[in-house]
Amino acid sequence: MKKHILICLMGLLCLPISTTTAQVADSPTPGQDLVYYAGVHRGGETRSDTLSIGDQIPKGIEFSEVLKFDSDKLRLDDYRGKYLILEFWAPTCTASIASLPRMANLSQEFRDQIAIIPMTIFEEERVSEVFAGYESLVGVDLPLVLHAGKMRELFPHSTIPHFVIVDPEGRVIAITGLEDLTSSNLEKMLTGDASVFRYKEDRKILLGRYDKLISESPQVPSKNIWFQSALTGYIPDVSGSIIQEYEDLSHIRIVNMPLIRHYQLAFSERDLVDYYGRNRIQTIGFEAEELFTKKTGMDYLDWKEQGNHVFGYELIAPPSQNPYALMREDLNRYFPHIKASVKKEKRKVYAIVQQEGTNYPKAQEVESSYQAGAFGLSMQNYPLQGFVYHLNFYFYQRSEFPILNLTGIDYPIDLELEAQLSSISSLKQALRQVGLDLLEKEVEINVLVLEKIGDAKVLAL
Repeated sequence: MKKHILICLMGLLCLPISTTTAQVADSPTPGQDLVYYAGVHRGGETRSDTLSIGDQIPKGIEFSEVLKFDSDKLRLDDYRGKYLILEFWAPTCTASIASLPRMANLSQEFRDQIAIIPMTIFEEERVSEVFAGYESLVGVDLPLVLHAGKMRELFPHSTIPHFVIVDPEGRVIAITGLEDLTSSNLEKMLTGDASVFRYKEDRKILLGRYDKLISESPQVPSKNIWFQSALTGYIPDVSGSIIQEYEDLSHIRIVNMPLIRHYQLAFSERDLVDYYGRNRIQTIGFEAEELFTKKTGMDYLDWKEQGNHVFGYELIAPPSQNPYALMREDLNRYFPHIKASVKKEKRKVYAIVQQEGTNYPKAQEVESSYQAGAFGLSMQNYPLQGFVYHLNFYFYQRSEFPILNLTGIDYPIDLELEAQLSSISSLKQALRQVGLDLLEKEVEINVLVLEKIGDAKVLAL
C-alpha cells in the first residue's frame, strides 16, 4: 500500500477549490495516510477570453443566485458610476472567510463610493453553513454571488482571496491581494492613484506528487537513484509544499518553505503524539523572521523572494534507512549554526479526557474510515490519536496551546462530532456530548528547541 502525505502551505493563501476534508480508509498505521490534497486547477493561464488590467468589463453580466441581496438579479452594469471590488473567495478557505468581515467594514466606510461583491463557485448550502458556523460573519451584509465559475474564467487565479478592482467606467484598474485592501490605499485610489495596489500574479508552475525536484530529466526518465540529498534556495513560481512518500524508496520533497518547517518535519517524523507545531517549538538567539514570518498573502510571497528566507530540500533513501534521521543529519550539515534538540518542559495544553465515570466503548465497525471537515468529524474503527494529530496539524497550527490526548484510549473507536473544529468552545461542547471533555492542563511534554550558536553561512543566491 502506497503511503504518501502532501502538504501545501502558502502563507494563508488558499487554492480556490481546496477542501478541508481528509479521508482515510483501511489505514494500518493511523496518521500515515492522512492526506491533505489541495485542489488544483489551471488558474493563472492566459487565454484569449481572460481580462487583465486596462480591460473593460463586458456589459450584460448578471447573476441570479445571490445571497443577502434584495433583488432577483445582481447586474454589474448597475454599479457603473462607483468603484467596484470583486472578491473571489471560498467557504473552504479560512483566509478568505476571515477577509469577509474586513470587506464588510470597508464597504461601510466607503459605501457612497465603493461597492464590494464577494463571489464563489460554491453553492448556497455550503456558504450558508459557513455563515451559520462563524460568529465573525454575523455582521457581514454583502451580496454573496454563488456559482461564479464564469467570472473565475474571466479572471483566472490559483490562490484566494483574490481581488479585482474596477473603476466607475467599468475598466479593470487593479488585480491584487487582501494585504493591499486598506483604507489608506482605497482613499488614494479615489483620487485616481491605482499604483498603490501590487499586481497579484499567481504561481504558474505545478509540481506533480511524484515529480523529483532535482533528478528529473526527459532524456533519462528513470535514473534508478537509491540515495540523494539536495538543498535549494527559493525557486520562483513554485508554491510552497511538503510531500512524503514511502514505497520501495522513501521520498521527502520540500519546496520554498521557511526553515522552521524543515526542522518541524525532521523531528516530528510520522509520530502522531509528538507533532512539533509552532506551539511546541522554542527558538533561541534568532533574529526576527530568520526562521519564519507572520506575514500573509502577497506580503508573504514578497518575503519568500528576499534572501535566504525559504529553502527546498529533497531526500531519496532506501527503505532500510530512517529518512527523518537522515534529514536531521543533513540539517546539521547544511545549517551548522543551528543546534536542534528535544527536551521535556511543562506547558499548558488543551487535554482531551474521558468524563469521570465513563469508559468509551471500542469500535463496532470492522472497516476503518476517517472524514473530518471544518464542521464535523466521522470516524469508524480509528484511533483517537489520529484525530488529535489532525487537529494539531490542520486546525490549530496557530493555537497558543497544543491539543493532547489524555483519555487513555489506546484502541480504535467510532466517533461522530458536529462542531466547528477550529473553535475550542465548539469542540469542547461536542466532545462533552459523547462522554469526553476538553480541559486546560499543565503537563510535561516534549518540546523542540532550536538555538542559534553561530553566524549563518548559507550561500545567498
